[in-house]
Parts: sequence; C-alpha cells; structure tokens
Amino acid sequence: MADHATTAGAKQVRCTIVTPEETVVDSSAEFVALPLFDGELGVGLNHAPMIGRLGFGELRLRTGAQETRYYVNGGFVQVADNEVSVLTDRAVPATKLKLDVQMLVEQAAKASAAPAAGDEAIDQRERQARQLNAKLRLARKG
Repeated sequence: MADHATTAGAKQVRCTIVTPEETVVDSSAEFVALPLFDGELGVGLNHAPMIGRLGFGELRLRTGAQETRYYVNGGFVQVADNEVSVLTDRAVPATKLKLDVQMLVEQAAKASAAPAAGDEAIDQRERQARQLNAKLRLARKG
C-alpha cells in the first residue's frame, strides 16, 4: 500500500487529474470530494478500492484548512492503494472559471426549454443542462 505523508506527519492520499491535454493535478491531500454521476463521493486515507463514473461538478482537495476546487466535466475515477486517479475531458481550477451567475441561470433555463426531437437530441439537451447547473452551483459558492 502506498503511504503519503505531509511535513506534519499526517497521512494523505495521492490525487492525479488527467485530461487528454495535460496532467492538471498531481498532489497529495487529506480528503478528496468527487462529483460522481449519481452523487458525491468523499475519499480519505485507506478508502476501499473502487471505480466510478464522474458527473459534472466540483472536485475538492482538502488538507487542513486549505481547500482547492476544480470544475470537472465528467469522466472516470479509480481509487486504489491511497491513490485517486481521475480521467476527465476537462478540469479547470475554480479560481480560473469566469462564471456569471445570471448568465448561467439564463443559459440553463434556455437549455432545459430547448425543443429536442429524438433520443440523441434529448440526451444532448439534458447533458448541457447538467453541465450548466453544475457550473451554476460552483459559481454560487464564489
């Protein structure tokens, strides 16, 4: 089992976030919160191994009082041996997102109300609405 320690000696998990373009994060944290497709998952030291499907939303890394937040655009997560590996098509630090709450509210309402014919168009409309609502939740947190 891989053990990761801080300078203070507390045990941590390793978190790696990879997109097709780059490795966005490769660091340790005491706790990782992930937006799964069907809810949120918290991962700490010695979490049971698992593989999950990510949803759209906020991924948080916490060490002590310091928390770093990212917007992730779906993907997959694997947890094993105190390592959290995230594969996603987009991961952006929350501090770099320029989110206008009013604009997101309008876009989400427009996406939800857009007409869609056929299963593929309905799926695309629902995906866009979920993405916008996830960004809206992150924008409202500041």
